[in-house]
Amino acid sequence: MTGPSLAERRKAGTVKMGYCVPAFAMPGPDLFRVPNVARIEDVDVLGNAKEAERLGFDSLWVCDHLILGRDSAVLEGWTTLAMIAGATSRAQLGLIHQANLFRLPQIAAKMMATLDHLSGGRFIHFFEAGMGRPEQVAYGLDWDDDHGKRVERLEEAIDLIQSLYASNQPIDFNGRFYHLEQAVLNPKPRQRHIPVWLGEAFPWVIDLTARRADGWNTTPVTLDELDRRLALLDTALATAGRSRADLEISFETQILIAPDTATLRKKVEALVERARQAGSEPRPEVVDFIAGRAQTLPASMTGPWIIGTTAEAKSRITELKARGVDHLMLWFMDAPDTDGMAFFIEEVARSFR
Repeated sequence: MTGPSLAERRKAGTVKMGYCVPAFAMPGPDLFRVPNVARIEDVDVLGNAKEAERLGFDSLWVCDHLILGRDSAVLEGWTTLAMIAGATSRAQLGLIHQANLFRLPQIAAKMMATLDHLSGGRFIHFFEAGMGRPEQVAYGLDWDDDHGKRVERLEEAIDLIQSLYASNQPIDFNGRFYHLEQAVLNPKPRQRHIPVWLGEAFPWVIDLTARRADGWNTTPVTLDELDRRLALLDTALATAGRSRADLEISFETQILIAPDTATLRKKVEALVERARQAGSEPRPEVVDFIAGRAQTLPASMTGPWIIGTTAEAKSRITELKARGVDHLMLWFMDAPDTDGMAFFIEEVARSFR
């Protein structure tokens, strides 16, 4: 898959827009991720993914979990992403925090190569050492409570995967965690190099990102916290002899926008009512905003999320862009409805294209 390089996009001042496809329901605590999805049966994976590509979103993302959301019901990530790959033709594709410990890396390498080959070279490998102990234990999968050891295992997995991609001959691999004997991987990925992204600001992950990654993602944080995380990343990159010029920066967050405050109040009220039906009572500050007793939503929402009017959304993205964010991964809070994503593309995203 070809397109403008990272340097060309930065010179042009553009920001890539990613759409996180709903694959679980969560009309519950603190309006998490997909508060408008009441039941797993309400998700519209292919409909949302195809509409996002039609509207012009640059990338499509699926969460990688085994247990999540209402009734612990979530669609399996790889199966879902493969369905999306077959239903789309242009947008890049990836799993959010693809869990190394869910799948042997040599099997994941074969899966990724196949998906990249069949999709025309659209895959991004957003890799994760594993932070979900309950899922691992529930499914009888390997786990180590030492996060540093899990990151060591992640790096070895990267070595193994890239060795399989690089060789046209059978290879042996004798690592601390993984072993191969005369393994061969064909066909190769369509891309000469599948970009590897890592995420979050844990010291071991920041170090590995600086040395090995092509991209880095953060989940929702305030601008001050983003500044702190980027400073840590810049220090690690300098130590590794690299700079931010070598790394695509992604910001993952929830988004809810409206043309004016009155409409925003109605949208938030609808989400809160959905949460109440699921047995979750909203915070008083949110209720005050809905009732008109407060002019703004609480800082716990407006700080890390993109939530507000069209002008406020543009302002927040401008602030993120000024800090070096190249790619947004957006969880639309009103999904699976498509009005919000269409409004965003038309009224907000075009300012950053």
